[in-house]
This record gives sequence, C-alpha cells and structure tokens, in this order.
Amino acid sequence: MKQSIALKEERASAITELEGIVNAAQAESREFTETEEARQAELNDSIFALDEKIEAAEKTEQILARSLAGAASKSEEVEMEQHAKEYSFRDAVNMALNGRLEGREREMHEEARAEFQAAGVTPMGNLFIPLGLTHRATSTASGVVGTTQQGLLQGLVPESVIEQAGGNRITGVAGSVKLPSLPTDATLNRTEVQSNDGGSAIASKTIDAKRIASRIDISNQTLAMANGTFDSVVAAQFRRHAGGIMDLNAWTTWSANANKVLRSTAAGSTIKEIDFVSANDLIAALGNADALNNSAVFFGNHATLATARSQQAVTNGGIPTLQADGTIAGYKAYGHSQITNSLLTATNINAQNEVYDVTATTAISNSTDGLPFFLVNMNDVYCCYWGGADLIVDNMSQAHLGTTRMIMNYYANCDVAHNASVKYVATV
Repeated sequence: MKQSIALKEERASAITELEGIVNAAQAESREFTETEEARQAELNDSIFALDEKIEAAEKTEQILARSLAGAASKSEEVEMEQHAKEYSFRDAVNMALNGRLEGREREMHEEARAEFQAAGVTPMGNLFIPLGLTHRATSTASGVVGTTQQGLLQGLVPESVIEQAGGNRITGVAGSVKLPSLPTDATLNRTEVQSNDGGSAIASKTIDAKRIASRIDISNQTLAMANGTFDSVVAAQFRRHAGGIMDLNAWTTWSANANKVLRSTAAGSTIKEIDFVSANDLIAALGNADALNNSAVFFGNHATLATARSQQAVTNGGIPTLQADGTIAGYKAYGHSQITNSLLTATNINAQNEVYDVTATTAISNSTDGLPFFLVNMNDVYCCYWGGADLIVDNMSQAHLGTTRMIMNYYANCDVAHNASVKYVATV
C-alpha cells in the first residue's frame, strides 16, 4: 500500500495535467478536442479514485502512528479511558465464545489487530485487547500517589519485578528491537580532521518478541456471575504470572552470558552463602566494566537475602549485610522466586572455577545447588512489548467439567543493552 504522501503527489501530477488541458483550450478560445475530452475523463476518474485512496491511507497511518507513539495525546488518553470504562470483559468473552464480536468490543478487537500487524506479531487467540486498555494508571488523591484499583483490562500489564526495580519499559515496538552499541572511540577526543575508528567496543543487542502465556480455568457459573471485583482478581493472577515469566526469561539469559565474578574466598569444596565481601566484589566488577551507577540493583533468591539479612557485614560489627532499608552497600536488593538453582548447572560453575581463586580445584561438592546473585545496571535494562494482549477463550477442552479456559498471551521480552551491565556470583 502506498503512503498518503505518495498518493498526494500522484494526485497533484494529475491535477497539473488537467489544468494544462483546460488552460490550453481557454488560451486558444476553442472547444476541447475529442482526445482532450477523453483524457479529461480519465484524469477526473483518477483524481476521484485517488481521493478515496488518500483518505483510507491517512486513516491507516493515524492508527499506526497512535499505536507506535511513545505517549498518547491527552485526547487519545481520554478516549481510551472512556473505552476502558464501557468495555465489558464478560460480554467480550461471551461474544468470542459465540464467534461474533459486536459494538465497542469489536472496535477494540480491530484496534488491537492493527497494533499486532504494525508490530509484526501474529496473535493466536480469538479476542484481542489493545495496549491502551491494559495500562495501569497512577493517581494522586489527598497528596498520595499510587496505582488505582482498576478492572480486568487496565490491570493486565505483567507485574515484572525487573520493571519495578527500574527497568525501562518500551511499548509499541515493531519487529526486532536493536539496542544501541558503544563505538571503540566513544571515550577518545578527536579533532575535526580525524576520522573515527571502525568497529564497536560493545556490540549492539537485539531483542526479539517472546510469547508469554498465562492460563486461568474458570467455572462457567463463576464467569456468568463475574463482576468488577472478580475481574480484578483474575487480572492480578494474569499479570503476576506473566510478570514472573518475563523475569525468568531475563534471568535465564543473564545467567548464560558468563558474566560471573570470582568470589574473594579461599579454595574449597563447597559454594558459600552470600556475604558482604562477595556483594562488594560485584560492585567492583560492575564499576570496572564502566557499568556502575546509582540505578544498580541486587537480585537474589529469597533464601539468599534472608541469609544476608541475618549475617553481619563486619564480624562482631552488628550491621547486617542486607540492612533494614533493603539495601546492600547502599544499593537496593530485591528477592525473586524465579532465581533458582536451575539457572546454574554443575558444569558451568565448575568450568568457571566460580567460587574459588584461579588455581582452585573444580571438585565442588554442592555445585548442583548453586544459584546466581546478580548486580544489574537498571539504566541499561529494556523491557519491550509488541502490541497489546491476545486472549484465547476455550470452552471446549474442559467442557465436560463446566469450565472455560482462558490463556492470556503477551508478546514481550527483557534484556540488557550490554552484557557487561549484569554481573553475578554463585551462591547457595
């Protein structure tokens, strides 16, 4: 399909030719020839046809621009808020089950379809929900800022701990997202006559969409009685599960990038628990990689953080490694249930001499229990979303149980722009 500007140029060319025919006849004070009359008819038909094409192209471009914009205009936000208030999830589900969407629910379904098309994503479900209906708004009441209690649609955004910790959220992306690279001479001074060096000290990172699927089975009786409170509960289940999968994808990727840090411990046969010295080693490693700033955050298993909370940073000093304000050495620490020993295997721990000095033995007796303890530069973390939500409404698989199965799909992914922005040590 041609863009509206190309169609307008084509229309302008036809009008110029038409004006030339009319001006020539007027200048000579004569009637049009048969050839001129035939050409006029062709040009008139062409111009009217182009008018329709231009109108259709402009509408399409407005839809795509709205879905890809980083922030919607105030009027668009108000419009989406109105749609969100009047959109009925229960009606949409029932329509999807009957195979026929109507009214506002159909309009939002088509809006979401356009978003998916612009993002280069092929949805799998039978009910699409545009991104604008799934945002979680913040409001200020009596001087207190917080997340408002919302219905199902507005609360469907995955609840990612990585995003809560400061990861950058990017919506409306299309295709593969290529994050920026750092040139080799980025820190060098150049005169105006000197050329830049080729190559890249830190290669660019590409993020591709992954399907994040969450399933809920609901009895048909409960679905028929669904109200706003019930919708909120369902939304919470969807977003927490989807957020956990989003985080797990990141942990799996980061654990495999081999950005391990050697712990300041003597050679031995067991992986140690986390301690202040190990956390400090991470800070030093991130600093040496030019990736340390105030946005840095620790991530660990809940058991690891419990150890850090009860362990003294300095022997007999009385100060715990993880302090009461939730920080280690001034950097915020978050617990995550998806950081498990499945992220690290005995092979990759032993191969890296993970917890020992470089001459240490690789005969680690508890290597299968090893899990990573991360320090991440959150300014360099990007969580990308392709389109809105895609819901599969299935009343067939569990029909004999009187149950409707709902599977919510998001197309998203989270990663760092540069591998050096994530460091970790092995702990138990």
